[in-house]
Order: sequence, then structure tokens, then C-alpha cells
Amino acid sequence: MKRRVLLVVFLLTLAILSSTASAALKILPEMELLAGVLAQTSWIEKRGPRGPGNEYYRALKEFFAEYENHEAVSIARRLTERGFTYDAPPAFICHLGPLPELALLVEYNDYLVERAGGRDVLEEFRLALVDLAEQSNFLDFFSSWEAYLDECLQPAREDFRAELPQMWLEEFFGWAPARFELIMAPSMFPGGGYGVTVWDGQGEPAAIQIIREYGSSSGAPEFPTGSDLEMLTIHELGHSFVNPTLEAYPERARKLRPLFWSVRKVMRAQAYPFTSTFLNEQVVRSVEVLAARDLFGPELAEIVLENHERSGFYLTAFVAEQLDYYQAHRSLYPTFRDFVPYLFDQLDAYVEENCTLLERFFSLFLR
Repeated sequence: MKRRVLLVVFLLTLAILSSTASAALKILPEMELLAGVLAQTSWIEKRGPRGPGNEYYRALKEFFAEYENHEAVSIARRLTERGFTYDAPPAFICHLGPLPELALLVEYNDYLVERAGGRDVLEEFRLALVDLAEQSNFLDFFSSWEAYLDECLQPAREDFRAELPQMWLEEFFGWAPARFELIMAPSMFPGGGYGVTVWDGQGEPAAIQIIREYGSSSGAPEFPTGSDLEMLTIHELGHSFVNPTLEAYPERARKLRPLFWSVRKVMRAQAYPFTSTFLNEQVVRSVEVLAARDLFGPELAEIVLENHERSGFYLTAFVAEQLDYYQAHRSLYPTFRDFVPYLFDQLDAYVEENCTLLERFFSLFLR
């Protein structure tokens, strides 16, 4: 307990001393171009607001309505039908530079290429978005709303200590990404966010968080604030630490398919269709429990734990116990990368002790 108190005091002190270095909340025209296009597809039927949506979203959707037959919208519709949904479209934009060029700054990763059905599809989409932005004078539209949108971010900025979750993540995992980036998305819904990792030409990762609007306002866009936003930041940026580390051991992850079997339907309904994506999400959610305990106290940690287990992440307490061991033995495991083989060992043991022969057999047919 004493160590946790000292950790929080240390992080708060660093946050005060280095407040100017923190990633700022911002809205990007490139992400809004994508959101406006997706609003013309079936994406918005499943990921749309409750009711008409905020007034900026309504204006954006109406702005692009006259371009519903543009190639960018047609490609977006095909991609949506293919399942290029949830985090994939925002992650695609995170690989690109600013408008009007929208140049490919970072090569598309295998995950995006597979989701889209080929690199050429992503390039076709990028070039079509460039053409649409030029034809529609989208940057002029965005500029007319920019001051309004910046003002809408003020409630989130007022009591959001971006440095605190970022520094906690760096201390917990034992390394820092090349940069953090926090992107607010007033025309993506409902609430929550996406975590994206982008690797630059030098092999350095950028940890990016896309924060969706709540989806219940018919006036100004509304976003999470305070501790809610800080915990969401822990979750989404946490993926940039967890995912690459676990995915460095694909054979070990495949051995854990029996853990996925009992919750496969629940997970697929939440867009976690494979053992690997389930494991990534499970570990991140267990990391959240420790962050909530360290930064906000045991009461919030218990609420976070219960919420995740209620959502089907039944290993949250077990994995959190292993992560607690990691925190207590940093001399043995200076970084999370050093600890992951031990974590896989413990999950292997869990399979042996808790999974039935039938679960192990049927799980052989899972990915």
C-alpha cells in the first residue's frame, strides 16, 4: 500500500512538472472526413448515435449527402460490408498524413491489409478520400466548425490530467512509446474509444487513442471527462503496450484457445473474434484494475473488475493477480516484455486446471 501511495505522489509530481509535454486533446479534419463518409454507409446504422445526433454530426452528414455516389463512399460501403469496422477505419486514418495530400506516412500493417482485403483496396480508398475532400472543399467546411469544436472540448480538458495515465502506463510497462496522441471524434459513437498503434520507419511505436462522442446529445458534442476519461485513456493507450508484446508469441497464444471457447459468442458480439484479440483485451482490462487501484483506490478497482467480468472477461481477477505479482517483482521483471513468458505459463496452468477435454478439443477449430 505504501508503495502505491508513493507511486501516485510521484506521478502527480511529474505531471505537474511536465504538463506541457502531455498529448493534447484534439479533433483532426482527416478523421472527420472519414466519419462523414462512414455516415453515408451502414456503419452508422450499427455505430450511430441514439436519436438524431449532435448538431455538428448532423451538419457533417448533410454536407456529404450530396456526394453519396462518390467513389470514396462506394468503397467505404464495400469495406463496411466486408467487416472493415470498429477500430479498422480510424486506424487506417492514423497511418496517413494531413489533408489535402493525405499521404501514406506509415506503411499499412498486416492487420489492416487483412481486414480490408488487400493493400490495393486501402490505397484506392485513400486516393478516393483525397479526391472527395478536394471536390467538396471539405477543409473549408471543417474550418467553419473548428472554433466551435474546440470549445466543445473544454469540459473534457478542464479536469483531464493526461499526464497521469500516460506516466502510469510508462512506469507500469517499463518503456515509453515515441509519442502519445489523443484524438476526439465527435461523429463516431457511442462513447468509449479505439486504441491504435502505428510504427514509424525506425520501428518506434506511437500510441494513439480515438475517443468517441457519447451519442446522446442533440446539441453540442459530449465526451467523457475527469476520471472516466483518464481510465478510458489507460485502456485505449494500454493496447499499444499489451498487443505488440503478446502478439510476439503467436504459438503460445494459440495454445490458449480453450480459454476462448466458453465465451467465443459473447466476444464475437463485441468484435473480439479470435483468441489473440480476446487475450489482448483481457490483459488490458486487467491492467485497468491495477491502474484504478493505484490511481483512484480499491473501490473503483472493484467496480472496474466487476464490470469487465460482467462483460464476459472472466479471467480479469486471475490475470490481475498475475499483474500484481509483476508489480511486486520488478527486480525480476524490469519490463512487461520480460514478464509475459511468465504470464503465459500461468495461463497454460489455468487451462490445465480448469478447461475440460471437450473445450480443448473443440477449441482446436478456433483461430
